[in-house]
Amino acid sequence: MREACSVMALPAGVNVRRARPGDASHVFALVEQLGYTPDHRGFDETFAQVVRHPEAAVYVAVEGLRVIGYLSMSQRPQIRLGGRAACIDELVVDERRRGEGVGTALLDAAISYARGLGCKRVDLSTSRARASYERGFYVAHGFTEVDSALLRFELVKSRP
Repeated sequence: MREACSVMALPAGVNVRRARPGDASHVFALVEQLGYTPDHRGFDETFAQVVRHPEAAVYVAVEGLRVIGYLSMSQRPQIRLGGRAACIDELVVDERRRGEGVGTALLDAAISYARGLGCKRVDLSTSRARASYERGFYVAHGFTEVDSALLRFELVKSRP
């Protein structure tokens, strides 16, 4: 899957590691950059649940103590595949740090993790209106767009 992309080194002082519950406040600001407005009251607990979940992996790109990007993925067995599949649920890099290789490093960490689990594929869903889609970020990293439709049934209505 990674053959299509050239390798880009991370800026000096930037590292990728597994997220910890204490990273929640830094990640909250990045979630807002994606255009979402989660409720502060439950965010830390939800973040901790995802970080600790056995079928999830969250990676953060850090510069010193500052989180400048994160990726959240889930994985599970799928009957139709006869094995495990991973799904990148969220990927965002601080808008001031985009284009420096941070997103690529996060994606590499996730794909490596999925390979290590024996996953047969990695899926992701994104909006065609996002800048990352428009500039071909995922295609440049070996992803292909498939003929699919994302359908949603809202159990809880979003706040205006």
